[in-house]
Amino acid sequence: MINDANKHLTAYSSQVDKEIDLGELALAMAKFNHENKSVDRYIQHIKKIKSQVAERYDELISNGAGADAGSALAALKHVLSDIYDYRADESDHEILESADIMRLIDRGLGCRAAIAALYMIAARSQGWLIEGLNFPDIFLCRIDIGGQRLIFDPAGQCRVLEAHDLRSLIKDALGDGAELSNSYFDGLGARATIIHLSNYIKTRYIEMGDYASALDMVERMMVIAPDEYRLLLDAGVLYARSGQVDKAIGCLSNYISAAPEGANLYDAQMLLDELLV
Repeated sequence: MINDANKHLTAYSSQVDKEIDLGELALAMAKFNHENKSVDRYIQHIKKIKSQVAERYDELISNGAGADAGSALAALKHVLSDIYDYRADESDHEILESADIMRLIDRGLGCRAAIAALYMIAARSQGWLIEGLNFPDIFLCRIDIGGQRLIFDPAGQCRVLEAHDLRSLIKDALGDGAELSNSYFDGLGARATIIHLSNYIKTRYIEMGDYASALDMVERMMVIAPDEYRLLLDAGVLYARSGQVDKAIGCLSNYISAAPEGANLYDAQMLLDELLV
């Protein structure tokens, strides 16, 4: 399944999540969509962000601030929001641009998950514990340092969100009867965050009817996350649509074996049965 263009991504397939350089991985995934563009400028920009965050944090500590999540968040906000003004693209944006880390750096605008990824890149480079939180209709971050844990909105000038704020977000997204669920607090690390962003792009390709590009994206995701069983279903469907029946059968069969009960198993089995006729 791994083609020549994807081979350099295999280094991430077995790497422990905390050891993944999220910036490098994000650029490696985005580079496929920018074959004629050098990533050097983006690498240098990310290095500068990391350095500026470290400098700002040290300055805050030298001035008497505590070595905790509040100071770390203040340093992140100073660099990414105040200096570089990274903001959510609230227009009717094209997801192929807004979920692309290279285009985010070019434009200063992107989807909320891409902006969160940039904050995670900067924070992880300092050794800070930070994760993404995929709340309904909004992507947040949680940072945990020095015994202090904060949930904040990277695309909203790093506003810290308390329990009542989170409940309001859920009700706005899902209705007045909705309540907070433990699943909303499942943290996403480097690999899962890139999969999340890549799924945006994959879905957009499918909406455009560009199944070849969608399949290419899924194959890339499968390289960096070989244990993610849900990708097997995506690959099976897209292989079937592109006429690669044997590969579709293999992916669907593996999905049915790996997926927990109720996880689209009926649809997968129906498609598999059609292909086996």
